[in-house]
Amino acid sequence: MLKIFTKNTSRVMLDPSTTAKNAIFIKMNKRPLLTKIIPLSLLVGLATSIHISATDYSKRAFGFGAVPNYEVDYEVPQQDAILESIDRMFGYTASVTTLKVFDNASGEEIKDPAKITDTAVVDRRFGGFNNWDYTNGVIISSFDLLYELTGESKYLDYNTNFYDFIFKWMPAFREREETSGIRSPYHKMINMEALDHCGSITAALIKTYRRHQDATYRGWIDVVADFITNGQFRLEDGSLARQRPQAVSLWTDDFYMSIPFLAQMGKLTGETKFYDDATRQVIQLSDRLFDWDKELYDHGWSEVSHPYDPKHYWARANGWAMMAMAELLTVLPEDHPDREKVLHIFRTHVKGVVERQEGDGLWHNMLNRELTYTETSASSMFVFSIARAINEGWLPAIYAPYVFTGWNGIAERITPDGRVKGVCEGTTYANDAVYYTYRGAGEHTTFFGATLLAAAETLRLLQNPELEIINSRPNRVNSAIHVKPAYK
Repeated sequence: MLKIFTKNTSRVMLDPSTTAKNAIFIKMNKRPLLTKIIPLSLLVGLATSIHISATDYSKRAFGFGAVPNYEVDYEVPQQDAILESIDRMFGYTASVTTLKVFDNASGEEIKDPAKITDTAVVDRRFGGFNNWDYTNGVIISSFDLLYELTGESKYLDYNTNFYDFIFKWMPAFREREETSGIRSPYHKMINMEALDHCGSITAALIKTYRRHQDATYRGWIDVVADFITNGQFRLEDGSLARQRPQAVSLWTDDFYMSIPFLAQMGKLTGETKFYDDATRQVIQLSDRLFDWDKELYDHGWSEVSHPYDPKHYWARANGWAMMAMAELLTVLPEDHPDREKVLHIFRTHVKGVVERQEGDGLWHNMLNRELTYTETSASSMFVFSIARAINEGWLPAIYAPYVFTGWNGIAERITPDGRVKGVCEGTTYANDAVYYTYRGAGEHTTFFGATLLAAAETLRLLQNPELEIINSRPNRVNSAIHVKPAYK
């Protein structure tokens, strides 16, 4: 142990800078033979060599600690900054959703479905933004929420323009496929074989239909309802399942590919059977996929490996599950008999997830493997879901700092032109850690709808009149963000 004394008084000195004119004694481990008079200049050099300044030593000696150097901003986000991020992401999305069809041979745009050619294709120059796809369903749901929060017509206009384009061109492409055998860009929409092909994108369609009641929208909603209820492969107990990559498999992704649609159908029709099916999926899928010890979801389950199914806690799979439960609880009647069961699963899952938040505010791509990178889409899903839960009163206000720090980390990933970095590629259900560990991440993707949802719900949290938000104080050693009920 290193101790410093004045030459004249032999008193322990806590701040060497105050004794410039005095020689210094150093004693180590109370051994007299190691006591020696050393000039102050040499002591300062010693302190510098071990990277401890006199001021730092003083603070540590007094127990003050050092001002933390946070990896991302440790403060409550500003509403204006969130709105600016939303504007950037919306601007990018609007610019790449061209809603155009081209002749692939001539390069000419085709504007009339009656003039469709054998080489006609939907514009994919900027990716899949013109597609009937589950990722676009999340983007459209985010714009529906932003329209609700802001009243800005551009969000609803985007959604209606998107669906109007789909239903304008899909019949022509379907007819071409049926008559000439040329695969349609809407093949998966026309020939539904999986929940990926319909659940998320049609849940968003229902939300749009409630604001823009187009009969064409309603007709396709019923088509999807029939497929999910009567056509999709299920286990004997009614659990929605897949026949890939193993013959009988469950994917945690299918929480979001089915449950939000069933929840929205319940709200649209008032029919209890849809709510019942949605809660049944949460409970029964959780029976096989939720690890109650780790409080996390395994990505997949297979009948062939039951009951010794290996577990891989992929972050976005956990995000799909958490978001799906949040969407369901938002519309599920308070008196539904399974509501408390769903709430218990949701709250337990949130607890398991927040305890694994990293120092940059985000979560690792494999939640239990710190060697994997922190990933943006899943982090956005968690931030959205936790913020929604606080706003709706399902979780206490003490969870809010996870939202604020999470959003600050996410905001760092939004590029100046509105794309989102650090998003894991699409991932199948695999049975080895190497596959999951080395999943790539990019920024040219449609997997950023959850980031828009996180922004919107965080904005709503900041505006929540039921909460008192106490910000951290900059450059303080010990100052935390606190959120508590606003008592009047």
